[in-house]
Amino acid sequence: MSSCGIHKTIYVANSFANCEHKSSKQCLKVKEATEDDWIVLHDGIEGLDYTEGTAYKIEVKASKVKGSSTNDSTLKYELVKIIYEEKRDIPQKVSSFQGNWKVSELIGVESLSKSPTLIINFDAKKISGNAGCNSYGTDFSIEGDQLKFGIPVATKMMCTNMNIERVFFDCLQNTSYYKYIDGNLMFYSKDGKEQMTCSKVKE
Repeated sequence: MSSCGIHKTIYVANSFANCEHKSSKQCLKVKEATEDDWIVLHDGIEGLDYTEGTAYKIEVKASKVKGSSTNDSTLKYELVKIIYEEKRDIPQKVSSFQGNWKVSELIGVESLSKSPTLIINFDAKKISGNAGCNSYGTDFSIEGDQLKFGIPVATKMMCTNMNIERVFFDCLQNTSYYKYIDGNLMFYSKDGKEQMTCSKVKE
């Protein structure tokens, strides 16, 4: 049985997650705000014809489910309407991104006199490198194609032109998801604007 529902807006990820305690079943991932972590939804969304590879923003009717076990969803979702849907590539294994990268394109910067670099360590969930002037480091979290960087910690040198470094750090903070296209690693803001493109450094 369920109680009367309330209407709310939620996001649905473009890829499945393995259901907790039900490894053979795949579940949807949802969240109410772009900055939230994904939550595994065990009972699906009634009325949503979900296609993996498509991200959704939808309005749902959410009703509390009485008598559910601790392994089941506490809310039942029914689709009211689809606000938007966007096809996004399901990312390759993140291990393929580990290594050294350099920025080849940076939003708002026409010419890169010095390309910022990223040394990506997926095991430690850390990145480091040179931002164009100073060395930096920070952590990150990743779920599917969703990507969030921490606040970079950098050295304090002053250079003649600090604009590249400033824009680079802004782009890291604005990054919401990524794509891997033709060997390039591309970062996007939550509204779909490309922040920067990185190419792999040959070792």
